Amino acid sequence: MARRPSEEKLREYENLKRFLVHWLTHVSPWPGLDLSDPIHPLNVLASFERKLPFSQVLSGLKQAVNDSLEGTEDWTSDRIQRADASLEAVGAPSLSLLLTRQSKQFRRIIRRGRIANNSEFYLVSAALADTVSARSAEELAALSAMLAAYEARA
Repeated sequence: MARRPSEEKLREYENLKRFLVHWLTHVSPWPGLDLSDPIHPLNVLASFERKLPFSQVLSGLKQAVNDSLEGTEDWTSDRIQRADASLEAVGAPSLSLLLTRQSKQFRRIIRRGRIANNSEFYLVSAALADTVSARSAEELAALSAMLAAYEARA
């Protein structure tokens, strides 16, 4: 029998879900993808909630949120502020808060020198695919090595 998730994990899930729902319905909806479409990310999340263990659904939700954050690297500060206000109005974490958390998590991975889980794997993968941010050759090499080592372990 599966253990009940901790209150902290349940709160984290609810906050991230509130963010993703508002993000995909009000802040940055996917053009050409109707909310009634079964492949819409919110419908996929609902399907996962019915079929998968909580820990896997939380991991997938984190990845979906990180994917949403990836598309904001070229946003202006004004656009970020408007998104923050909209998200905060519905009780969701702000874009600025999530970007700050992501940045801190990324720095922890670099300091540690290895990837610990799938969420970190996707964060590092996205960083390597990001051609907008200026990363040194040394940092790119270190990230690539961490990614390869994680893939070898998995």
